[in-house]
Amino acid sequence: MFCPVCEAEYEPGITVCPDDNSPLVDRLTVENTGRDTSEARFVALHNLGSPAEAEMVNDIFTQNGIRSVVKSGGADAFSPLLSATWEGAIIFVDERDVDRATEVYNAFFGRDTTPLTGGPIEDEE
Repeated sequence: MFCPVCEAEYEPGITVCPDDNSPLVDRLTVENTGRDTSEARFVALHNLGSPAEAEMVNDIFTQNGIRSVVKSGGADAFSPLLSATWEGAIIFVDERDVDRATEVYNAFFGRDTTPLTGGPIEDEE
């Protein structure tokens, strides 16, 4: 069962969305959501300091029900783990989750886009 407003999925037996009190539907369609639901639209939220940091943020988002993905330097599944040459990674969130993702990110890290490393290392003179 799905909520046509927030598009959250619920277990069988639940008939009303607890977040917005909307009756649930069997599947999401253009008719009950007002938009094409066949393809998620992801938007860039943050360019983080490293792929490891982006993966950490992605895990936090996943644990909070936020749909997100990470794009880092390479084009294969191992790139986030093995990329040491690219200086960052971008975390994308589903456009429906942008407000919640921003709220969760700020609750954990504020404006810091390098939560693990504490920022770029500046050259010593």
